[in-house]
Amino acid sequence: MFHYYVFATILCYFHTKVSGYQVKDAPLLTKRPPWLRVCRRSDPELNTCLNDLFTEMFPQLARGIPDMNVDPFEPLFLDKVTVSKGSGAITLTGGLYDLVVSGPSNSTPTYTEFDEAKKTWNFGLTLPLLSIKSQYNLKGKILVLPLVGHGACDLKLSNVQTKVTTTVDFPLREGREVVKIDKMQVDFKVGGMKVKLYNLFNGNKVLGQTVNQFINQNALEIIGELKDSIGDSLAGIFTDIMNNVFTKMPTDLWFLSDEEYEKYQKESNSK
Repeated sequence: MFHYYVFATILCYFHTKVSGYQVKDAPLLTKRPPWLRVCRRSDPELNTCLNDLFTEMFPQLARGIPDMNVDPFEPLFLDKVTVSKGSGAITLTGGLYDLVVSGPSNSTPTYTEFDEAKKTWNFGLTLPLLSIKSQYNLKGKILVLPLVGHGACDLKLSNVQTKVTTTVDFPLREGREVVKIDKMQVDFKVGGMKVKLYNLFNGNKVLGQTVNQFINQNALEIIGELKDSIGDSLAGIFTDIMNNVFTKMPTDLWFLSDEEYEKYQKESNSK
């Protein structure tokens, strides 16, 4: 879902601003869809139930949910990723454009930790592989090498592990309680990265091959250098994706009090 949930997307290894994902308004759900798992607030195994809820929602979200005005995210289309980093070992300006991100629907929730009293909802995600195709226009320096070019970009990120920390609120919408993400922090690790930037240095094959090889050999160091800005960007994307779903799903459909849960069980048993 995230994402992204990751966001959706872990979308690129040096971005600071992303545009293209749209949060669209829609009426509140009035009936519980068959794909929506029900969890009981007082359940001692609530975290397991919520983790299962995430897992079961992913296929539906990948296809899109017309009733909630949620677009499909497999593949995920983004207009642009604006790059602006002016100090440190990496300095870059420019951006990636017309991004097509494949693989986010294969995300697997690894854990969920929910605390209603503290209003925190933390979770982990594993993404086996993200494949990104785009156009780029970049100028700057990667560690010790210059980088100048514009053209096509192919990027693959493997074994992406994310840890997401959120604070949530329970506002009323049309008199019904929903869940809204207020703040989010994203930490992550990447197992591997492969990138190919075409037409570097106006098509100079020798320089282009040298820079691409250098980036791939130093991929994890490059990601570490840009980790904070990537995490901030991912938090923005994940927040939009989660709020695009959960602010349209009243908690009386999926996050039930004891009284609501008993009523739900009676209705289920009578069918």
